[in-house]
Amino acid sequence: MMRVGLTMEEAIGEILASVKPLSVFQIPLKDSFQYRLAEDVKANAPMPSFDRSMMDGYAIRSVDVANASPEQPALLRVVGRIAAGEVPERELRTGEAMRIMTGAPIPEGADAVARFEVTDGQQNPEAETVAVYLPVRTGESISLAGEDIRANETILRKGTLIGAAEMALLASVGVAAVPVFRKPVIGILSSGRELVGLEQPLSYGKIYNSNSYMISGLVSAWGGVPHVLPQVDDKMDEVVEAIRAAMPAVDALVTTGGVAGGDFDLMRGAYQLAGGQVRFWKVNIRPGTPFTYGTLQGKPVFGLSGNPAAGFVNALLFLQSALLAMSGQPNPQIPVVEVELAADPQVKPIGMDRFLRTHIRVEAGALKAIPLPFGQSAGIMSSLTGIQGFIRIPAKTEVKPGDLLQAYLLAMPAAGGVIPWQAASLMEGSRK
Repeated sequence: MMRVGLTMEEAIGEILASVKPLSVFQIPLKDSFQYRLAEDVKANAPMPSFDRSMMDGYAIRSVDVANASPEQPALLRVVGRIAAGEVPERELRTGEAMRIMTGAPIPEGADAVARFEVTDGQQNPEAETVAVYLPVRTGESISLAGEDIRANETILRKGTLIGAAEMALLASVGVAAVPVFRKPVIGILSSGRELVGLEQPLSYGKIYNSNSYMISGLVSAWGGVPHVLPQVDDKMDEVVEAIRAAMPAVDALVTTGGVAGGDFDLMRGAYQLAGGQVRFWKVNIRPGTPFTYGTLQGKPVFGLSGNPAAGFVNALLFLQSALLAMSGQPNPQIPVVEVELAADPQVKPIGMDRFLRTHIRVEAGALKAIPLPFGQSAGIMSSLTGIQGFIRIPAKTEVKPGDLLQAYLLAMPAAGGVIPWQAASLMEGSRK
């Protein structure tokens, strides 16, 4: 039975209850950027796997330089040199030193590294002795085996988004391939007899199909693979055929337009004629009220408003939640932060949650939201550019400057689970 008029939380809950992570496959580490791990990853060996020097200098025994001073330096006999990747030829004995480079293994018998700066080694690199002018503590400038990662330690959890740092970490313990969740392929179908492609001339009464480009960009940003389909006219048979033809090649389908309930708004009927089930229609939000959600062939189908801002909000809240879940993120949460309202939004309370385009700035260590004083209409596209997010004004609530509100942020997910946002834009805004 189709539900009507859900809250935002109810709609997201309904969607997440009907989607699950996609299949798992093994991928070479070099190709794993922006995929999510399908399993915990453990280190096969400690990292580093040997005691190594953290500085250029001399491997020494700390006891030999315990009384060193600029006036009475400790003189040690240089018995070798160790570069990174080389193996020390022998044990270090009392009164000896080995010239050592950053990353090189510490020779047996040594317990510290005297940096070049506390020796005369840079002035006399070929000398048979080295003067050490200061005491050096046991363990100084040495990275011990397993100091970073212990053997069999879990280094990354299932669901972690693989970024540059994660790739480096995996490589450091010898992982050449990782199990990841497949990225969801999202079909994008725009409908409307008023739409024309960019390759066509724009005649009176027509508009360019911009929604496909908007949704395609958002899908890519949220970890999916967009698959833009040819746009269709507002004819039921064409829409139904396009939906049926699209489903085998995609993991989910997004349609834009045709959901409001007008004479030519056919999407709910088209979903059903194509063999799908409409789970709910309309969400108590503005813009984006007529959002429709259903399933077809066991796959989610999202009916977004054709109005640009309304469709954008629909995608931000509902499509993003599903994409995160399908991509393998545990407990998928879209990025939300608390902000202080810094300007009067100039809107009256209504019976549904309102989402306002806003700038977000950093001031005195706090996030301040400045909603746009114009361009908040669902059909206005230009005001979507340059904003950092949307503030949510709860239903039947009057707000004023100084109130704390939720802000839904616009940005690509980062690696490692950090809440992503357009930090550069925020900081730039704070300087204006």
